[in-house]
Amino acid sequence: MLSPLKFIAIFCAFSFSFAHAEVLFEGYYKIMSAGNPIGYTISKYEFDAKSKKFISTYFLKTTGQGAEITESLKAFAGADLGPISYSYTSIVGKETKTIDAKFNGLKMTAEVKEAGKTKTIRKDLAKNTFLSTFLVYVMLKSKEGLKTDSTYDYTAIAEEDAESYKGLASVGKEEAFLGLKAFKVQNKFKDVPFLSYVNERGEVLGTTSVAQGVSTELVADPAAATKNFPVSQGILKSLFGDVPAGKTNMVSKSSTMQPANPGKQEGIPQGQGIQIKAEPPAAKPAGK
Repeated sequence: MLSPLKFIAIFCAFSFSFAHAEVLFEGYYKIMSAGNPIGYTISKYEFDAKSKKFISTYFLKTTGQGAEITESLKAFAGADLGPISYSYTSIVGKETKTIDAKFNGLKMTAEVKEAGKTKTIRKDLAKNTFLSTFLVYVMLKSKEGLKTDSTYDYTAIAEEDAESYKGLASVGKEEAFLGLKAFKVQNKFKDVPFLSYVNERGEVLGTTSVAQGVSTELVADPAAATKNFPVSQGILKSLFGDVPAGKTNMVSKSSTMQPANPGKQEGIPQGQGIQIKAEPPAAKPAGK
């Protein structure tokens, strides 16, 4: 019988490799409960110009909630952020759950393995449904972009249970967070309200869920997130292609460079974001 860690390693080994994809974001987050560190998350977003696919990869490790929890996700979306496929794995204690989902237009087929049983979910999706991991990109690609006083009603798939839910995100004013300017975004998804701080590039600098008593914070140095927690370089290499350096984000960059004008905020204008080089100028998306 496979151990949970061997299982996740095999899952990672079968993940697709996009060696030439452009890295849009990569960073480490520390996870805290009641002000105490309980784990970490590693997140990476890429765009593959050749296949015109967005790629989201994340890995989570936490010792909170009374049990060690490991999660991983590899998700793919088209240039319009429509869902293509994803593979999700969670290990809670000794219990393993995997979901492999594929999409054909507005139809989803997902194979779920849990507690020694396998079931197949087939579901028709509402128009414009997307994978929840790409929420900020969808907001930035919208007509309004990401700006103060914008509101976004959406339907997204929660990757952890292969189910779609309605959500609402409201963008507030910019304020200082981790020494950088960030929009304060109030979000509600799966009936759980949470707060995110998102900069103009679409980078999530931190989140807070009062209901769950958990917060996350993007860190400049990976060790600040992973200290005192297990890190498997083998699993990370299999999932991400290599061990993420966690440097493709503004928190890391701002910690290593001295700005020429301390009073000037580094970033891009509101409503604009990442440039997808594979698309013509008229179809530039607004970012992450």
